[in-house]
Amino acid sequence: MSCLLVICCLSRGGELNAEILRLKAAAVVDSPIVRLGDVADVLNADPEQAARMEQMTLLPAPSKGRTRVITVSEIRGRLQALGVDLSRLELTGKSQVRVTLKEATPTVSQNPVATQQTIQKAEAKVQQALSEWIKVYYPDASAFTVTVRVQPADASLILANRADSFRFPGLNRFADTEQIVGMNLIDAQGTARLVRLFCRIQNVPEILAAKYSLNKGTVIRADDLMWVRPEKNQTGITDPRLVIGRELTRTVHQSNVMRSQDLMEVPLIRDGAIVTVYARRGGISVKREMRARGTGGMGDSITLIALEGRDRLTATVTGYNQAEVNYRPASEVQRSAGIQFISGTAEPTGSIQRTGGVRNARGPAIRRGGIRR
Repeated sequence: MSCLLVICCLSRGGELNAEILRLKAAAVVDSPIVRLGDVADVLNADPEQAARMEQMTLLPAPSKGRTRVITVSEIRGRLQALGVDLSRLELTGKSQVRVTLKEATPTVSQNPVATQQTIQKAEAKVQQALSEWIKVYYPDASAFTVTVRVQPADASLILANRADSFRFPGLNRFADTEQIVGMNLIDAQGTARLVRLFCRIQNVPEILAAKYSLNKGTVIRADDLMWVRPEKNQTGITDPRLVIGRELTRTVHQSNVMRSQDLMEVPLIRDGAIVTVYARRGGISVKREMRARGTGGMGDSITLIALEGRDRLTATVTGYNQAEVNYRPASEVQRSAGIQFISGTAEPTGSIQRTGGVRNARGPAIRRGGIRR
């Protein structure tokens, strides 16, 4: 039984051309994946289109020492899954293909073994070519990084040919794991060659920057921020909740990225402030006004001195310009048969938030150049 697979398209002159796939009777593959080019000959097609068709993935290869029979129905089903219009296709050649995995045979290499430096140069060359390919064929791609691994045996071939002849028709731009990609190139003799390599494409998230210059001591709001694309090897903060409501410890100029070391929690007590300090015991509470020597946030220890005289004590920050002596948070209170003196007000777990914290779990919507309300 034989059938005909014809992919119809228009040539530049407007005439109807057909790209024919002729199924083979048998095929031997040397990779764990069977591609369309392994089991069929692509005829009557320009080199670019033929390369794309040959790289279409069909099925996993059989295990070592076994044979797998791939039928026309399986090929049709896989092509349909890849988005090929089957209403315009026919098949020629055999009705099934017997596929086996090529056994590795020891060979004596006539070429010198590639050094690590040669491999690195080849990978850098492919990486640059692949990055340019993505920018051309995926113009909407955001910031990304490309990591490439080449086989040592292909390093010399890659370095000996021009990068502008490299083509990556089987690339999956949206795969988030390492993938096997077939790279087509034209060697110095004008012969089309196929090199299989490993690559991984990772999106680089945008980071937060100052929308305009912000002075030291500014408490950051959502309106003060914008998203920017990081430069090469640049790091930054990607979560607005780690920035909004915090205070700058230095001036940050316009478009400079926000850094965690330049931010701190908004202090509840500042150095020199007049603080109301409480001392509680059971139902008795005593308070007095004292002056702070230092800065602190919720739960921090702070030194206080008397407004008159030389009294000095250490208290725990419990609120805005408020502190308490011998304060014990509810988390430290344990069951006991004896009598305990507990100060402070217990609240449900998770109900206490630092001043300036973000209460909206979703956070503000920040976009490039401003805030989306």
